[in-house]
Amino acid sequence: MKQICFLVCVLLFNSCQNTPEKTRYTQEQIASLQLEETKILTPKMDSIKKIDLNPFLGKKHFEFGNLVSDVKIIPLETNNKSLIGGIYKIITTEEYIYIMDKFKGRNIIIFDKSGKFIKRFSHGQGPGELSRLYDIDYDFKNDELVAFQHSFLLFFDKQGKFLRQERLPLGFNNLIVTDDGYIFKTLSQQGGNTHLEEKEKYTLLVTDKKFELNFVSLPVDQETRALSAYTYLHKNDNLFKITGEFTDSIYSYEPKTNKLTTEFVLDYDRKLPLKYVYGKTFEEFDRITQNNNYYFNIGDYFETFSQNIFFLENYYIGSQTVIYRDKKTGNMVGGTDANYDPKEIPPIAFPKAVYKDYFVSTYIPGSKDYDFLKDSKIISAEDKEKIKLLEDDDNPVLVYFKLREF
Repeated sequence: MKQICFLVCVLLFNSCQNTPEKTRYTQEQIASLQLEETKILTPKMDSIKKIDLNPFLGKKHFEFGNLVSDVKIIPLETNNKSLIGGIYKIITTEEYIYIMDKFKGRNIIIFDKSGKFIKRFSHGQGPGELSRLYDIDYDFKNDELVAFQHSFLLFFDKQGKFLRQERLPLGFNNLIVTDDGYIFKTLSQQGGNTHLEEKEKYTLLVTDKKFELNFVSLPVDQETRALSAYTYLHKNDNLFKITGEFTDSIYSYEPKTNKLTTEFVLDYDRKLPLKYVYGKTFEEFDRITQNNNYYFNIGDYFETFSQNIFFLENYYIGSQTVIYRDKKTGNMVGGTDANYDPKEIPPIAFPKAVYKDYFVSTYIPGSKDYDFLKDSKIISAEDKEKIKLLEDDDNPVLVYFKLREF
């Protein structure tokens, strides 16, 4: 199902991106990119950390519950307007939680930090309405939510009030908002940027707030025909990390100095041969990965202030492998199945987001959750009262958790 969803999204995205250039971008828009001034960033490679993931391959249990040091439970208010589809992205600020979900393709819903429902965005063609939404990010400097939908960035205040929109002079798949501009990431197969000329092959694009293309990096010469990650841009406070399509490299970017560094290279056996990534069809990739014991990294990654988390996929064994790494000690722990006491914490070992030093997971609540967790030593009395009110048909519960040093 995940593969089908991705393939449909790519086909829809490509159909939008491949509109003839003369109708998509005016000469004024192309001139605004200042392509003659664009510089090529070459990643620094003098401090690469090689991450050996071989000890974690195969079906393996790992000790997780004893690593959790802090848990915060946030049930999301459930009503007819706030029902959540599958979650693509969770952004947390000091006051609000922004979720991009699968409602009507893709949509945005806002809750406050206690989980109270604030707003569900409307679909349509009017000012501030969503149509063909691809990504969201938060501008912490200006306190604005930024939504990327085909050809435009839409700007909203922190409570979701529409402020303005700006037409884009180039295409991409994901975005990060920095204090002074944007980081865009393209897909190898998306097309639509032929007006960038020789810079079209670069998948990392760095612009200022007026979309002047200051830097490009990470060129790709072949188109993938494979499943891929939802996003390759990962932001947590002042941490900016970039992944790629089947590259096994993770990059760190510093906006103030425009320094791009290859920080990690993942090393593991039984890698999916690249000939199936760059094959003729997605169906070939799907068939090979379903019927052979291959591992691959599609670009998923998270990082808190204290830990990194890496992911490997293996469709043959039908499991995702998660590996936590402690930044201070370099120690790692991970596997396909997490050991924990269900009377202490909910199932949270495979997070969906990060917020500062917290990982953010979700779980589907039930009316009997309190019976399991009422004697937990790690969940606060206040949060237990929240759990007591949960019902079987409620929205997913957000769980913010920290890990101790290991």
